[in-house]
Amino acid sequence: MKTERLDYSLDYMKFTVEADGETFTDELASQFNDILSGDLKAEKAVADYIRSENLDSSLYKGDEDEMAYYPDTRCLVNYFGIKDKPTLRRIDKRISSYRTAELLRSPLDMPFNFDNLIAIHSHLFGDIYPSAGMIRVSSPKKHREYCKSEYIIPSAEKLFDNLRQSRYLMGIDDVDDFVNELAYYMGEVEAIHPFMDGNGRTTRLFFDSLAKKAGYIIGWGSSDPDHFLEANVAALDGDYQALIDVLEEIVFPISDNND
Repeated sequence: MKTERLDYSLDYMKFTVEADGETFTDELASQFNDILSGDLKAEKAVADYIRSENLDSSLYKGDEDEMAYYPDTRCLVNYFGIKDKPTLRRIDKRISSYRTAELLRSPLDMPFNFDNLIAIHSHLFGDIYPSAGMIRVSSPKKHREYCKSEYIIPSAEKLFDNLRQSRYLMGIDDVDDFVNELAYYMGEVEAIHPFMDGNGRTTRLFFDSLAKKAGYIIGWGSSDPDHFLEANVAALDGDYQALIDVLEEIVFPISDNND
């Protein structure tokens, strides 16, 4: 991975960590750098972390509803039987971040369709949740209204067919036009909210890869995570202007010397 692309990928990882309310430590930066440069396999990073936390996935028997929360908790059924939400969030964020760095180094080689989004979710969260990559059949325990579960697949099929007909935003030379289209699709995918958890991280990585393929870089290092998340919330209500304003500041064409 060339130096400039590595820097952008590290910026992405920093944004992701801070958007989750965590501190981007030197230790994390070093680990991500090693994964992005190919010096460390994400598989090993995940295995070492699981070992350090004394987690045991062999206890999972597969006889529980994968899409359910444990009784009287806000914890999705997971391979480690964790029923404490702060603990689950901490482990979820760390393991999925290793997998995120892995996909930044080696993006999925497939069209930017709904199956791609599902595959990203499965890859990011497959070490933690048996529901990774599964379309939700109920509403997540969150304060916002998302697409009703019975409409997820038809809504996604229509949206991603439109994205396909738009050639996955390739060939748009005007930055403002690209940003307008990007904000629309990002907002719509977030509103569909196809998974029980991890939708934001999955959607962000999907569109980061799509933007690169279309000839644009999203400079996450210049974005404030709180402003970006606020803009995403506004887009859920059909107001894309805040997201457009944020993206206008951080999206720019890939120069000839970028990888």
